[in-house]
Order: sequence, then structure tokens, then C-alpha cells
Amino acid sequence: MLTQFAEGRLEDQLDKYDHWADRFEDLPLYFMTFHGQQSIRTVIDTMQHAVYVYDICHVVIDNLQFMMGHEQLSTDRIAAQDYIIGVFRKFATDNNCHVTLVIHPRKEDDDKELQTASIFGSAKVSGL
Repeated sequence: MLTQFAEGRLEDQLDKYDHWADRFEDLPLYFMTFHGQQSIRTVIDTMQHAVYVYDICHVVIDNLQFMMGHEQLSTDRIAAQDYIIGVFRKFATDNNCHVTLVIHPRKEDDDKELQTASIFGSAKVSGL
């Protein structure tokens, strides 16, 4: 993220690293420290805490599919996906907070264009 913010590779410009790191640190960003699969309840509780403590107004969830691997809702993954999206929609409405879900498409051959079928589950997600 720092490389993107600086709009260039900082390892090639080490003399500018501190400048860009300081500017990045001033951004009003908070990161959840989750690594690996988490339950939807844990993520929602953490988001709720962030709204209350830091008055955040936008959450970015990366990566929906990884979270779905943790939920034991059903063998029907489309139903599980719909449930999780519903939980995030409810959170957004109840807390007046935007929620952006990052959904990574499945790997396709380089010569094949991505389509709604490239997103696991249903095309409903791609229209959010």
C-alpha cells in the first residue's frame, strides 16, 4: 500500500522512504489485525468496535472468499455467500457505514476474459 501511495517503488528510492512512510502514517486508516480465516461474528464485532471507538465510516473487507471458508453455515456455498453479504448489508445500514467487499475472481486462462461466472457463487455479488 505504501508503494501505491508513493506512486513508485521505494526500494529504488530509500532516501524518500521516511517521507512517504510519515505521510502514509497520517492517513486516517485503521487495520484489523486478522490473518487467516475469521468468523463473520468476529469480523462484525471488530467493525462495530471500530465504529464506536474511531467513528469510522467505511470498512474494506478483503477477501470475502477467505471468510466463507470459515463459516459452517451449509454445504450450499451460494447460500453461505448470500448470508454473509446480508450480514454486511445490515451492518452498513445499522451503523451508517459503507462496506466494500473485495471478491477475487477465480483464476482463468490468460486468454480468457473474466465474466460473472469467474466470481464464485452467484452473479448477485458482482452487482453490489
